[in-house]
Amino acid sequence: MLSYIRLCRIDVAIIAFISYLFGAELAGGTHGYDLVIAVLVTLISTNFIYSFNSWTDREIDRISKPYRPIPSGKIKPAYALFYSLVLLVLSIIYPLFVYKSYLTLFLFLLLPALGLLYSAKPIRLRQYPIPAAITISLGLITPIMLGYFMNRSDSGLAGLFFVLFIFCLSVVPLKKIEEVEEDRMTGYSNLFSKWGLWLLIWPISGLILELILIQFFHFGNILKAYLFILSISSITCILFFGIFRNKLYLLYQTIIYMVIIEVCIFFFCYSW
Repeated sequence: MLSYIRLCRIDVAIIAFISYLFGAELAGGTHGYDLVIAVLVTLISTNFIYSFNSWTDREIDRISKPYRPIPSGKIKPAYALFYSLVLLVLSIIYPLFVYKSYLTLFLFLLLPALGLLYSAKPIRLRQYPIPAAITISLGLITPIMLGYFMNRSDSGLAGLFFVLFIFCLSVVPLKKIEEVEEDRMTGYSNLFSKWGLWLLIWPISGLILELILIQFFHFGNILKAYLFILSISSITCILFFGIFRNKLYLLYQTIIYMVIIEVCIFFFCYSW
């Protein structure tokens, strides 16, 4: 069973779980049912996205990630596909019993839809860098929006969700740095192969834009301070890797881990 769990990325699962609870906390407080739904969003909806991608990327993973469950032989491709399809069905069914509004139902169903758009042929947005970045970014911010709108119906924090989307859209393209070899082998377009270190201008510009946008939205000084720290720490990390040019393939994952730590700290401080 552990091998099936490893089809999903643990860092993304943590982000999805904490993000949903964070959204609920922003709406006024976390309740018992929020914990249940956060688990469902993480173990079913988010799990489907990444487990299905593990199956569709199984041949690519033989090149760059041979240790993953399918290329390493721990899970047969047919079993991984069946497991993913079960998750897909569940990700469509369980929202029908828990949604609070048509907006929340849409957000629940958006997650499996994004997973299909990203990985499944013939669309398979994974092969197109910009559409892929948009799809991943939407998937990352959907849990926090779900947590909020499952507890409140107003759009008072729409500005916050937009700024978080800009943050994700700024950082996600850095993932292409660690995918250079597999994109070369498969013929997919790779932004880092095309632009080299110039690619770093994208996230830095996006994060600076986020810092500017923060000033125009009204969602409280505490949240603004958090977003400021999130942006500045990410810019610092990018500049550090860019200046020293050492192990650039670790840049995206380093920012992900940094975001997890900062989100967890802020969530627990905010909830207290």
